Amino acid sequence: MRRRTRRHYFRMPVNPDPPTSPATEHAPTRDAASRASNPDLRSGAGEFAHETMERIHALQARLEQSWPGKFVQRFVDYDILALAAALSFYTLLSLAPLILMVLWLTTALYPSAQEEFFRQIGLLAGSQVESTARLIVENAENRPGTGSFAALLGTVALLVGASAVFGQLQAALNRVFRSDAKRLGGLAAWLRKRLLSFGMVISVGFLLVVSMAVQAALQLLIAYVPDLLPVFAAVASFVLYALVFAAMYRWLPDRPVSKGRSLVGGALTAGLFMLGRSAIGLYLGQASLGTAYGPAGGLVIMLVWMYYCAVVFLLGALITAMLDEHARVRRRLAEERKAAGLAAHDAATSTGT
Repeated sequence: MRRRTRRHYFRMPVNPDPPTSPATEHAPTRDAASRASNPDLRSGAGEFAHETMERIHALQARLEQSWPGKFVQRFVDYDILALAAALSFYTLLSLAPLILMVLWLTTALYPSAQEEFFRQIGLLAGSQVESTARLIVENAENRPGTGSFAALLGTVALLVGASAVFGQLQAALNRVFRSDAKRLGGLAAWLRKRLLSFGMVISVGFLLVVSMAVQAALQLLIAYVPDLLPVFAAVASFVLYALVFAAMYRWLPDRPVSKGRSLVGGALTAGLFMLGRSAIGLYLGQASLGTAYGPAGGLVIMLVWMYYCAVVFLLGALITAMLDEHARVRRRLAEERKAAGLAAHDAATSTGT
């Protein structure tokens, strides 16, 4: 009897888990089966996901077709930052002949133009940039000459170097404005661009003389309205900057730009330039670039300042180009509607007769 009981004990099944009811055991499986077998639940989730994706795509298309979206897209496509870097590099290389040409043009009309010119550079970009500009001009002026032929070659090289930066400006603006004008080929195109660039140098010199005359007139007003002097100075600077930018946007690209759009773009660029001038000045003062680069600190600060000016200039050019293209599209649509209306009127008249 004992042996049978022991053998029966070892044959007993061992189940450590507590017993569960069939309803509790198969509850998750039944829920999954009900969801899988219910077509309404599956179609509802699919429709919700499809509608969400459609809304996202519609919002993306709407943003791409909006004016800010197009602006950002063209800013990325044209690689404005790389264009600004190339433009600032060309400006730095052409700085010495450009400053000398401007000073030659201005000192003939305004004898104390050189000191006033350097003072304006110091007010605009800081004392380190002013000292670097003075050093560049002194080294260029103290270069010894070796005769009349060498002086003639030096003058020609000076003219070509001073106009090189405006040639690069023209190339950058042709890309931003999507120039579709027919270009002259060979030497004629090069001479045309150089003459136009040299004309821009003369225009900058003339505007500099006007700026100095305005500054002198404002100094006379200090005794009468000293509180309004900063306002007058800001307005005069804004007008001069706007005129310079508008002239570049109108005459440098190969594609014609309307006078109104170029003035609007010049005013917007002048506003951006004056608003960001304090910010870039604060950055240059806090970044300590001059001490970090040692003797070349002034040159580095000048290059950073030129890069900032080039970015602002190209941003204004892009805004001007988009405004001009929008005006062209509206004018073309108006002409097409007018032509369609005239055609419909002629058809109705011929049918009535």
